[in-house]
Amino acid sequence: MKKINFRKVLGVLLATTMVFSLTACSGSNKPAESSKAGGASEKKVIKLFHRFPDEPFNSFIEKTIAEYETMNPDIDIVITSAQNDPYKEKLKVVVGGDECPDIFFSWCGEFSERFLRENLIMDLTDAINSDAEWKDSLLQSQMENYTKDGVIYGVPFRLDAKMFFYNKQIFDEQGLKAPETWDDFIQVCEKLKAAGITPISYGNKELWPSAHYIGTLNQLLVSNDVRKVDYEPKTGAFTDPGYVKALDYYAEILKYCNDSVNGLPYDISRNAFCQGKTAMQYAELIEIPYMNEANPDLQIGMFNFPYIEGVGDKTILTGAPEGFVVSSKTKYPKECLAFLKWFLGPEVGAKQAQEIGWFNASKGVVEGVDNPTLVEAYNVITSAEKMGPWFDNVLYSTVCDEFLTAVSDFTNGDITSSEVMAKVQSKAKEAQSLAAQSKSK
Repeated sequence: MKKINFRKVLGVLLATTMVFSLTACSGSNKPAESSKAGGASEKKVIKLFHRFPDEPFNSFIEKTIAEYETMNPDIDIVITSAQNDPYKEKLKVVVGGDECPDIFFSWCGEFSERFLRENLIMDLTDAINSDAEWKDSLLQSQMENYTKDGVIYGVPFRLDAKMFFYNKQIFDEQGLKAPETWDDFIQVCEKLKAAGITPISYGNKELWPSAHYIGTLNQLLVSNDVRKVDYEPKTGAFTDPGYVKALDYYAEILKYCNDSVNGLPYDISRNAFCQGKTAMQYAELIEIPYMNEANPDLQIGMFNFPYIEGVGDKTILTGAPEGFVVSSKTKYPKECLAFLKWFLGPEVGAKQAQEIGWFNASKGVVEGVDNPTLVEAYNVITSAEKMGPWFDNVLYSTVCDEFLTAVSDFTNGDITSSEVMAKVQSKAKEAQSLAAQSKSK
């Protein structure tokens, strides 16, 4: 994992007239070497792009990759990283061009499947299915999320799902129990509100947090068959009345949230929960390490999204793994696959779980973890009957943008639930047309 100092590299360029491809390594300052000492063959440079620049996650990735390079001296892995939104924007620009990383983080669902349709990422099916050791080491329930029409296109780096977190101390003081049904949930919210406690932390400034609420409610109130059709760009219509009903339930939740939901960054709302200023938050399981760091004394409990009577599927747990894919343009496909097998395998997975509290999709990585909340989170995911991909990753991009923007307006009280869906339906028709045009080319 080479560190790059641009001034030094420029000096090398001028002195030797050799052309190097420069890629910044997060936290790095040493120039990359093009070959081994003594005139040996050039190293194989593999570019890796991820979205975890925060600590301790970035350091774990860099340290682990440095270990791999030591074991494989012919491999030079050059790393870049960016925060979530800038990462998405940069990836859209580079993924189809010559500067595409060899290996990069990508969400499962439509976010990655559009790359698969355009042959921009590798089909990993044969590589994994023909390697019994690799295939048998992976949780198939999680690999399904990186499989489309029988094609495996990615491998999970961390498992994740959505649960309601609650402050055990506040619940105990108020004589409350974790709710199971919607009516129970509303009663809990009413009791907390009457006691002068804000029931739910919620920040939707970045828009994606609303997608988790809406996606979950859609799963509960719209049938699987209908959602499957609607989430495909070539067939989506979004005319089922369950979508409006889901928004109406979402409006009920807003009554018990903090003020200025759309003006509040998500991490600020999470800090409010961690500091005991609110009683609950609908959060991802991968946020447990953040919560533990923000307040080591916080006693966290978890419960599933409350049961709502409807035609949807009550067995679905909202969430999906997040992982890495390989560019179809890489010069080193075998080397990339060998690295992924190790980096996302059980040995590294066990260290990852113990050091940063994230689980990959390898079996047995929970052993040795002494944080009971993390173990509970792992069991929640691995025991789930079904997983429901993130709403904002499963939708066609233009439909998703329209949906989340309209929900933001709805959150402000500017439009009705029916008006939200009218906007979405209009955008879905455009997506159908675009999909038909793409198919005819």
